[in-house]
Amino acid sequence: MKKHDKDTMNYDENGYYSGESDNSAENGLAETFNKIIGIMLLIWFAVTVILMLILSKTSNSKSWLILILFFQLFVVFGVGGIVSELIKNQRFQRALLLPVAIGAGGCIVTLLIHYSEGERREFILKLLAVLFPLIFAAIGVFSLYSSLKARLHTKKVCTELITAKCVDKAVFSTTINGRTTYKFAPTYEYEYGDKEYTSTAFKTPEDRIIGDDYEILVNPDKPKEIYDPTSVDAGVGGMVATAIFLIALPLALSGLAAYFLLINP
Repeated sequence: MKKHDKDTMNYDENGYYSGESDNSAENGLAETFNKIIGIMLLIWFAVTVILMLILSKTSNSKSWLILILFFQLFVVFGVGGIVSELIKNQRFQRALLLPVAIGAGGCIVTLLIHYSEGERREFILKLLAVLFPLIFAAIGVFSLYSSLKARLHTKKVCTELITAKCVDKAVFSTTINGRTTYKFAPTYEYEYGDKEYTSTAFKTPEDRIIGDDYEILVNPDKPKEIYDPTSVDAGVGGMVATAIFLIALPLALSGLAAYFLLINP
């Protein structure tokens, strides 16, 4: 059975591709789990805020616990995002490790400061001032790496044109001088080499309708790697700005802090 005359794939009597009904059930179960995770994260956030408010009313000596509660939110939401990606069998987003690292690092530093005294505490505070700008530098390096990968690698190796179904999308908005522009990171479900895959493409300025089919490019050697032909390559100007403001500037601030606080106080 075929849904369209030009369709080359056979469907069963229920109107599904071979094995599609099972995948639909799996997708429905994954969506249910993701909703449960979302609700749990909202409850966790609400309880954390309430505890932070209660501790702020008790005593100043509890300020370190407030910081612990604050940083653990990064870890919890980062882990929640990773679990969500694994449930949906999407391409693993390494960016989700960043909030986990920030949260874990914040908790560790807070505990070190709390259980330290005198010169040791002062040194940790100075070291924190040196290391804090490096967080932004790390974000800049990751952003620049992703841009270069999309521009120089993924676009080059993804050469096989296929038709894929959009099953999800993330929406990103940027407002400059009162004008808001949107970009979309669609997640596609597709079949290649008698196997089914689900993967997320790089951002595109063209909206993607969930449930509709689109032409994308896939890497024949690594079918999980895809490229949307409408994806916007990062311009040279954008990469230079990232290198200056998110890498060079934070590194300079970290270097100055290290010189004036640690080397030549």
